[in-house]
Amino acid sequence: MSISRTERQTVIVPGLDRPIDVENVMAEIEKSHQLAGHFPDVAALERARRVLTGEISEEVAMREIREAFREA
Repeated sequence: MSISRTERQTVIVPGLDRPIDVENVMAEIEKSHQLAGHFPDVAALERARRVLTGEISEEVAMREIREAFREA
């Protein structure tokens, strides 16, 4: 399903002249992992999205990762 341009989320990143499109960056993250032979699961991609949008910090994301591996 395609998201129309008006519905796409953008974020302001310090040091950049313009906002970035979250969907485009997420596609880049997923594809770069795939090209490196890694296939992140839905939880990992959602965590990356939450860091990108500022919903959680990198520290919180790392804590979530440690907890996930501890449970495994």
